[in-house]
Amino acid sequence: MTTEQREDLRVRPPSKLSPLAFGTILAGALQLAFVGVVHAAEGEQARSASSSPPTSSSPPTSSSPPTDPTSPPADATSQPPGDSQADPASSAVNQPAAGAENSTSPALIPTAKAQPSKAPQLRPIDYSLPLKRPGVANYLWPIVGTTGINLTFWAVAKVGGAEFADVTPEHWKENFKTGFQWDDNEFEVNQVGHPYQGGLYFSTARANGLSFWQSIPYVMLGSFQWEYFLETESPSTNDWMTTTWGGTFFGEVLYRLSNRMLDDSKSGGQRFWREFAALAINPINGIERLMSGAAWRDGPAGIKPPLAVNLRVGPDGIGLSDGTGWGKTMRLNMRFDYGDPYAKAHARVPFEVFDFSFQFNAGKNIFGQGFDGTGVLLGERIKRKVHQHLLAWVMDYQYFTNGTTELFTRESDGIYQLGEMGTGFGWYGNFSLGSQFSIDTRADALFVPTGAMTSPYAKNEVNRSYNYALGGATKTEFNLRHARAGRVYAKADRYWYSVINGAGGWELVGIAEVGAYFNIYKGHGLGGAAIHYDRQSYYKDYPDLHDSFWTGQVQYELEY
Repeated sequence: MTTEQREDLRVRPPSKLSPLAFGTILAGALQLAFVGVVHAAEGEQARSASSSPPTSSSPPTSSSPPTDPTSPPADATSQPPGDSQADPASSAVNQPAAGAENSTSPALIPTAKAQPSKAPQLRPIDYSLPLKRPGVANYLWPIVGTTGINLTFWAVAKVGGAEFADVTPEHWKENFKTGFQWDDNEFEVNQVGHPYQGGLYFSTARANGLSFWQSIPYVMLGSFQWEYFLETESPSTNDWMTTTWGGTFFGEVLYRLSNRMLDDSKSGGQRFWREFAALAINPINGIERLMSGAAWRDGPAGIKPPLAVNLRVGPDGIGLSDGTGWGKTMRLNMRFDYGDPYAKAHARVPFEVFDFSFQFNAGKNIFGQGFDGTGVLLGERIKRKVHQHLLAWVMDYQYFTNGTTELFTRESDGIYQLGEMGTGFGWYGNFSLGSQFSIDTRADALFVPTGAMTSPYAKNEVNRSYNYALGGATKTEFNLRHARAGRVYAKADRYWYSVINGAGGWELVGIAEVGAYFNIYKGHGLGGAAIHYDRQSYYKDYPDLHDSFWTGQVQYELEY
């Protein structure tokens, strides 16, 4: 096939944000917002049923229940697959949330309802734990599910008239001949669309009883299928990387948040809404439960890991490039802190502790988004009388577009748009100061094999608005809290990128934020922050860029 013929086969994507990409971003954010709504209702119900006073706003480290020295160790309900347990009855904790068809634990057999008061009390289990010994079907069904997801996306695109879906065997032959290339798709498609799609692949494996590590190859398989067989464009190096890395992150986060909504011991309307919430948060997990019958099967209650939610809504000073007048945009930010970093001496199950946040900036012709999170893969706790620490290996994901990005055109004169997928060392620290004061700290030092940064010169080299790079990043966070009054905090993130595809050179950027939150009534309060963006870019063949930008925020804030 000649070069001219190949160019006819290759379809260049449009420069504007496609409705599919926009819908994917919006759907992901709505799913996470749904978690917050359900979690708030759950908390309110618990407070109403309890005669004890409501707990004050606090991080997950202080809200987790104290450990009973007479109870089994925390690790007993969260052992990784392959570890043995002395108590055979405890094998119930290793059943997957999806109700895999080879699950035969007595804990999942429907209980008699004739005499509820005398029915045996089933031990709560962790729905997110994998099977200890998956069967052949548990490994094969995710292949079917992954293929089905890809065919569904392809069919929707085909019916919608997308030219990239007009794939033929001639494209398959050419794809295997040319191999992986760097593509020029939209920033949003590559940095959040592909990771979200990869999260669906990952979820098919997790919902069929496989572990975190066992699920990763299915993300790679799904990306390989899509890149080689289901679109006219050449297989993409960056798509395969972002789908695998970001998909693993998105998949585990949404799988765990989905499972936290579930309670197999409930029935009636409460059971329906919990199942509906789990389906909305992670469609693959919800569909698997429907197909297996787990959605209506009686069983033990689920263990509820600590979950702290922070919601912020208010005006933002960021604006278009012609000015940064106050109130240019409205910002919504929601953050989830899952698990207790200090609950166990040894963190061995990936993502038992993670944080994840999303944000939107919206104004006249302006739309900015962001997803940011860190999950603990392995960790060791150090505990003293008044302070405790977790030293961990972490996995990180970040996608950020600032509020200067114009809606649908995706033309941005702002400081930068950023993509980061990294891994490295993380430190969590908690210090008790007395008189209800405490300090919570975080510090991460990351290697970033998959980074992206917008550049005005990239389009001259690769026909897109951003460079691909590898490098490193550091992230730090400091919170001084009072259990009732609120907190003051500071954050600083720095990124060092060496461009590997695009306008050659170095990208050095950063974000610094200081702010405060004042609790007024039961977690409802007011907050404010000042954020500084800066950029120092040094290019081989183009003029260097040096820029900085301040923005201010005031917001209604809710912690629960």
